[in-house]
Amino acid sequence: MKKILSFLFSLLLIASASFAFLGFVQHQQHRTNAITNAADLLFGISSSESLNWAGYAVTGSNIVNVSGSFIVPSYSGQSSSAGPKAGHQGGGPGGGSTTSYAAFWAGIDGYNSNTVEQAGVLMEVQNGVASYSVWYEFYPAAPVYANWAPSPGDKIAVYVNYTASNDTFVATVVDITHGEVYQSPYTSVSGADRSSAEWIAEAPSSGHGILPLADFGTADFGPSYVSNYGNYATVNGVTGSILTLSNSYNVYKINMVKNNGSLKAETSSLLSDGDSFYVTWKSS
Repeated sequence: MKKILSFLFSLLLIASASFAFLGFVQHQQHRTNAITNAADLLFGISSSESLNWAGYAVTGSNIVNVSGSFIVPSYSGQSSSAGPKAGHQGGGPGGGSTTSYAAFWAGIDGYNSNTVEQAGVLMEVQNGVASYSVWYEFYPAAPVYANWAPSPGDKIAVYVNYTASNDTFVATVVDITHGEVYQSPYTSVSGADRSSAEWIAEAPSSGHGILPLADFGTADFGPSYVSNYGNYATVNGVTGSILTLSNSYNVYKINMVKNNGSLKAETSSLLSDGDSFYVTWKSS
């Protein structure tokens, strides 16, 4: 891993915090400020570091859809319970030192652009108890939450699609285990580049910056864990898995790091299917 100087990371934190809304959990920050690329190249996949992302990203042009799958992780602490998330739009999240968060999602944009179209599952841990929420977000708009909650171990599929005829995005989250579906309205996103696709475990943000990362143990993405549901994208007319896309486009394996460069979450290499991977929590 390439270690970035602490003072540089501090500057990035200050700059990136200005892009989040006070009083909301945000699942996106300005990626230009949050991510730096490392120089090493392995099997056509570059290493990358982020203050709040871990997972994979593909960069290209004219991205029209992304699909992803993962298993909802259990909190690797005391007890876990599924249930509706308390509204973050009131007093704001992260009010106490015992509250931590982790978000798991797939989406379009965000790696090298100022918008993101994404959907997934949020884990919120308060006093050792985890609750879970399904959400979508067309950043810079605030996230929108479903009125039902997944449970740890549920198999989740996420789809984000762009329709050129009306210049809109739609995001869908499917809880395969329980047959629940949550879909956004078709939404126009001003300034959307459609220049990257991502499959991510994230430390969400508030108006005060990046929030503490909940200990999610290991988050498993892709068809090795969720059969028949892969991590795919269509980039400039080419549809394929992460590994397939690396033959034509830049693919980044992202580790989440602290200000001093130490690991917060580590991303595995792609598994033998060229599609699946896992992210391991290291520290908050």
